[in-house]
Amino acid sequence: MVRDNVISFDPATSGARRRVADAKVHELVSACRSLIADTLPRLMQELFEHVDDELYQLADKSASDVLQTRYFDAMRELRKLRDPIEQNFLRQQLVQFEEFWLHPQPQDAVETDPSGDELSLVDEDELEENLAVSSMVSKADNRYHRELFALNMRFAQMAGIPDLNTRQNPVGPFVLAEGFRDAMRQWTGDLGVRLVVFKLFDRYVMGYVGGLYDDINDALVAKGILPKIVQRVRRNPIAPSVQRARQDKPSTEPAGAAEGYTEAIGEEVSQEQILGMLGQLLSMQRSGGSADLYSRRLPGGGDTPHHAHLPSVESQDLIEALHSLQHDVSVEAPVSTQEIQQLQTEMLINLGRQLDMGSSEAPAKRLNQVDQDVIDVIGMLFDFILDDRNVPDAMKALLGRLQIPMLKVAVLDRSFFGNKQHPARRLLNLLARAAMGWVDDGDRSAKSLYGRIESAVNRVLSDFSNDVGLFTQIFDDFSNFVEREARGAEVAEERITQVTRGQEQLLIARRRVAEVLNEFRIAQPDLPTAVVNILREGWHDVMLLAFLREGEDSAAWKHAYEVVEELIWSVQPKVEPSDRQRLLKAIPELLKKLRDGLNNISFDQHRAGQLFKDLQTCHIAALRGESETVETQSLEEALPEELVEASAEPEAEVIEDEFYEKAKALEIGQWLDWQEDDAWVRGKLSWRSEVTNNCIFVNRKGMKAGEMTINAIAVLLRGGKAKLLDDIEKPLMDRALNAMLGALKATEGEPEPKPA
Repeated sequence: MVRDNVISFDPATSGARRRVADAKVHELVSACRSLIADTLPRLMQELFEHVDDELYQLADKSASDVLQTRYFDAMRELRKLRDPIEQNFLRQQLVQFEEFWLHPQPQDAVETDPSGDELSLVDEDELEENLAVSSMVSKADNRYHRELFALNMRFAQMAGIPDLNTRQNPVGPFVLAEGFRDAMRQWTGDLGVRLVVFKLFDRYVMGYVGGLYDDINDALVAKGILPKIVQRVRRNPIAPSVQRARQDKPSTEPAGAAEGYTEAIGEEVSQEQILGMLGQLLSMQRSGGSADLYSRRLPGGGDTPHHAHLPSVESQDLIEALHSLQHDVSVEAPVSTQEIQQLQTEMLINLGRQLDMGSSEAPAKRLNQVDQDVIDVIGMLFDFILDDRNVPDAMKALLGRLQIPMLKVAVLDRSFFGNKQHPARRLLNLLARAAMGWVDDGDRSAKSLYGRIESAVNRVLSDFSNDVGLFTQIFDDFSNFVEREARGAEVAEERITQVTRGQEQLLIARRRVAEVLNEFRIAQPDLPTAVVNILREGWHDVMLLAFLREGEDSAAWKHAYEVVEELIWSVQPKVEPSDRQRLLKAIPELLKKLRDGLNNISFDQHRAGQLFKDLQTCHIAALRGESETVETQSLEEALPEELVEASAEPEAEVIEDEFYEKAKALEIGQWLDWQEDDAWVRGKLSWRSEVTNNCIFVNRKGMKAGEMTINAIAVLLRGGKAKLLDDIEKPLMDRALNAMLGALKATEGEPEPKPA
């Protein structure tokens, strides 16, 4: 294991090194380094634990003795070199991490990798290796692009540089992959075996490094480093070796302490802690005679003294009874939450029958207390799902069918409650998260989101016996579907954002041009028709293009503005001889500027000729000291219709109350339900204009679901026609456990209800 040294920022270490003045940054960098030094060795352990198995299987399947010998030789050599390879890799990663903070460089300062231009100079073996490394880097970049984007932003802020790309990130996939390739150069074995090892590195290191990115991001957010970057559910798996190391650490939370429960569920805790905390509260409810607990609906339930003599049901018998009930649920498909609730009651009745527990009046058996706790917690969990307004009713009916298999999982494996990475728990969270973004568009086909969730539920019901590994398979299949949809949604959402941003820029440009032309018209109300026509028909587009392309501070905008000033001056009567001389000299250059500008917007040349002919008449009159006495135009006639509308758009009345504050506080990524005609629409805030206060909402496919101003949202909230979806990014199980604690504590200490 590499020593977890503290980074030295002392200038004495090198003349080129600088001290990080901010003590907070120093502390954060050290904390990040500790996470890296703790996680990477465990990922490498995960890798080398599988190298032997992989090579042995390849040798066993080999078609020739020569190939078999090659695999066995490679296995022995890699065993000997395991420590040097691990140490070299880990040491270099920490060195590069430290070097980054000693000499951080912005993105523009880093030279482009020239390797792509030198491929012709690389031998075939190295080319194969390059392709393997490049492939794993590209895959990891795509898989963790959100986590890496946040990490790049946070590292750049800490380092005091304007930006940082993923290739520069000292813990990014490129640095890790190149570091491992460099460490593997200690072994000069067969290329085919090297590619096998790279494949295993991709699977067991790159496949789990997302957990490290999550940990670093979480640690930096906790310390206030760019906490407003949109967070999402941590979906990256944690390597088994890392999980084991965390579980081995002694817990400081007092088991059974209800006050500490809210903090505990935010971390990886043991099932003893979870069940201990809930168990104490549940026990109080039972002793208080609560009729709401599921276990009290069973014969011998509730832990009353006169049930203590009854024989307890073995957990294995409970599992077998649940397996039979699960088969019945897989045949009957409820279509509403009411049917789910009815089935819950029937399930308990049937469970009592299958276990020969007798009747409520004459119980013959009882459940042991741990199984009672499990039944009650799972029952409350699914009650929470059925009450969760974030989940549409049709999806509640689907997810509710998982109650029996999830109960069976919890009886089989109590780590279901304490292990956030438990396969069944991850699947339930993923299905619920996908369900929250669903809007019933009538598509219930097998390829729709509804169909995919239904298929996943049916697969659990029909195939799950006692192997929780099935949940991992279903999770992977469904996760692939969700990720494909998410990538498509991101593309669609980005396209909508770009279009909307472009429309807003066009609106801003139109308003600014209208404002400028209005100012000229107000200052010179008697402009000749020839000048007004030039401004109205052509020159406002010249100014619009200059604003859109280069902005108001550009030379192009300044030039277009000055041409308008020159044009207006040129048609004013010239009385003094010096002014006439100046105009005679200025006219050719002015006409050239006007002609060049109109040509730049592809203005009709025939119409331009007519406009210039009319302008010539104005110039002749000006040289004579006369005004061109023609009919002048009003503001509405002088400006194009869309500019008049843009400049005269009415402002809706704003009531600055709590609803307006809620609407203003909406963050990108927040989901909202709102009523549109007689239907409810669900959308995620994708983009908000800082200029117009317009908000764009998209559905789960990234398609535009609605466009409203902040004030319009406030009006809907005020009238009860819109509601925010709270904690939609928080995993269902975490929200459910919090809700359970709240419900149990709310009734804590209540007197036993009196019989009617």
